[in-house]
Amino acid sequence: MPREHTVKLIAEAVDRLITVDVSSRGAVQVLYDAAREKLGNRPLTLLAAERLRDVAAPERPVVIATGLPIRGWFSPALAESDGPIGAATLARALVLAFRSLPVLICEEEQVPLLTACVRAAGLIPSTFEQIRSAKESPDALPDRLIPAVVVRGFPADEGKLERATEELLKIQPAALISVERLGANARGIYHYARGEKVRTEAMAKVDPLFAAARSRGILTVCIGDGGNELGMGLIREEVRRHVPYGKTCRCPCGAGLAPEFVPDVLVCATVSNWGAAGVEACLAALGNNANLLHSPDMEMNVIRACTDAGALDGLTGLVGAYVDTLPAKICADIVEILQAILLNASIAAQP
Repeated sequence: MPREHTVKLIAEAVDRLITVDVSSRGAVQVLYDAAREKLGNRPLTLLAAERLRDVAAPERPVVIATGLPIRGWFSPALAESDGPIGAATLARALVLAFRSLPVLICEEEQVPLLTACVRAAGLIPSTFEQIRSAKESPDALPDRLIPAVVVRGFPADEGKLERATEELLKIQPAALISVERLGANARGIYHYARGEKVRTEAMAKVDPLFAAARSRGILTVCIGDGGNELGMGLIREEVRRHVPYGKTCRCPCGAGLAPEFVPDVLVCATVSNWGAAGVEACLAALGNNANLLHSPDMEMNVIRACTDAGALDGLTGLVGAYVDTLPAKICADIVEILQAILLNASIAAQP
């Protein structure tokens, strides 16, 4: 069986798995089908993996935006568990696949939590200065992998956006990826999935960063699950028609929760972390390296680290080993099934 055919079979199975509506929210299939139709009717996780493979290079940065002040009126530090976990494991895959330099951004207050997730995913939180100094050291051993990653806050203050955007784009990232970042609607308002307004002052404003990057020809990949995330502008009209509060929200703006920004690639999944894992699985398939997909044990470890650092379940608001009401064990099981898809496809492809 040709490898290309095997990879497509893997990708179709991956997309099907990560869009099973275990949460019974009723939106994921509509979102997925609409995005797939817009993007050439190909598996979305494979499309994202291929585009990332095309632009990634050793030491070249890839910016990954995540984080959501899920109860921002109480504290901007209260992060949702969906997003940081997938961002951390996807960063790991990019390091192992391409020796990329992931640069993870979130709200300033959520940097400690995201750093904890990165460590649990096997990566080394660092700074640009430390990486530069190590590279220039006469004792450097270039063949020895140092899985470094930069974690930093991005401003919520609109007055600081232009400078922060230029600073990040100055490092010439190969791509920008978002994992469960809310997207602003046509009036610049962010919304929860139930149509209420998010406290705008608490939100890191990454939308202009992504828009500036795409205008300069930099790849943008967005991963979301409910219709209110950054990148859902690709399927804005479908969100407005089929997602509750998509057209008319429950806040004074009245413009609905459908975001504006249109990315190059949109991956829709039941849980955004699962979407990130699906992209990892397709990177593994493309590179014929199953190790690029993190293990079920690592999934549990990252969820535990995220929770221990204070993350909430996005839907219930409770602190615990849950992601979008789903127990950590189910999330780990999804990763294990992804591993089985990769393994079984490799066995089936053997002569």
